[in-house]
Amino acid sequence: MLTHIVHYVLRLALWVFFRNIDVRGRDKVPVGGPLIYVANHPNVMMDPLIIGLNTPGQVPHFLGKGTLFNYRLFAWFLRKSGVIAVARVQDKGTRMSSNRDMLRAAYQVLGRGEALAIFPEGISHAHMRVHELEPGVARIALKAESEQEDGAGVHIVPIGLTYSDPGTFRSDVDVHFGQSIAVRPFVKSDRESRRASEQELTGRIHEGLTALTPHVKDTDLETTIRDLSEIYADEVMVQLPESEQFGKRLRAHQEIIRGVNHFSEAEPELLRSFATVLRAHHQELRRLGLGGESVLRPRAPLRPQKLLLAVLLSPLALYGFIHNAVPYYIPRLLARPYRQVPEMIATIKMLTGAGLFMVWYAILMGAAWILAGSLTAVLYGISLPLSGLFVLAYDERIVQRSPFWQGRFLGRGSRRKQLRRMSEERAAIIRQLDVLRDRYLAQTSPPHPSSDPD
Repeated sequence: MLTHIVHYVLRLALWVFFRNIDVRGRDKVPVGGPLIYVANHPNVMMDPLIIGLNTPGQVPHFLGKGTLFNYRLFAWFLRKSGVIAVARVQDKGTRMSSNRDMLRAAYQVLGRGEALAIFPEGISHAHMRVHELEPGVARIALKAESEQEDGAGVHIVPIGLTYSDPGTFRSDVDVHFGQSIAVRPFVKSDRESRRASEQELTGRIHEGLTALTPHVKDTDLETTIRDLSEIYADEVMVQLPESEQFGKRLRAHQEIIRGVNHFSEAEPELLRSFATVLRAHHQELRRLGLGGESVLRPRAPLRPQKLLLAVLLSPLALYGFIHNAVPYYIPRLLARPYRQVPEMIATIKMLTGAGLFMVWYAILMGAAWILAGSLTAVLYGISLPLSGLFVLAYDERIVQRSPFWQGRFLGRGSRRKQLRRMSEERAAIIRQLDVLRDRYLAQTSPPHPSSDPD
């Protein structure tokens, strides 16, 4: 019962925190046998929540670092949720011998035909690449497969997670399930071959993950690719055809990576000079406090009907803003010290926000109970979360889509001139990128076969 309650609460929390969760390839997951889900790990707490709530069938048993079990109440909750503790070399005070219990528990889960979920990189990070994988996944899979007797072999299912902005509230995330890897062909009998098969299987897992993520092999190019993606990914997405297998965001990132790799070899000086322009543009945005790229995008004026609707609904939006602003903005302040650890920001925001909203609503309802009685307090309490959801919708569907707020709420005079200047600079960069895109396509597209029979 606890698991079911938590399941729905967490699904609601993710629905509020993320604007969109796009899941692709879930039909590729094998049915009726033991599974090991493996995924990249760009967002500390969000990754297991998203995977756990979007895998078919039962929620998998996650392998989690042993330090999570240092707190008795939290450890009890983790064990009840099926999490298996893993001792890591980098964690102080952990006993590596306890991993014997971890392995035994993992084999039992797979022996029952259930699923494990593992982050084989061993760490959470915000880099645009899949790090070298720990061999533990292959070791567990091969050992479990060698003990299978009923023919229901172990399969490894890679999952790629791609966030539009991992630390931003109301951002998007793409979840891609890849082609499963049957473990049986990698099982060898002699010890020497087992070591080689572990390495081969680990390599296959790495290939599966890099195909489902924005993977940058050359770390020196990562900053340029990140800057370029922030400006140009949306432009690339518009031009891509629909695909049932892969989302447009992942494909746009991968196209940009391929383009940068091409110019780093074909025209390195051009790439370096353009990277300097991109870096200067982003630094100026941060200096002006315009971190959100959306403020520089042109917007069509609101139609009269929508403008009238916006005015009529503004009192409700103001009610929602006033009653939800405190627990909304405090987590943003608490996350500021983690700017250099972007993979932690969403976790801080979600954990502190969830607690603050409950406490804040309880305080407001308590005050209403004292001042106006129980019935009014209950009705008032119901209005609090509903008004918070309403102001989110009002902001996304009216405020952010209108040019009105740029001129009114981003200031006047010099501030507006700065915004206009940055918008013009952004447009000039995009025009240059369009030219480079056409050059890249001309240089990399295969030549058309000649129509001349001779």
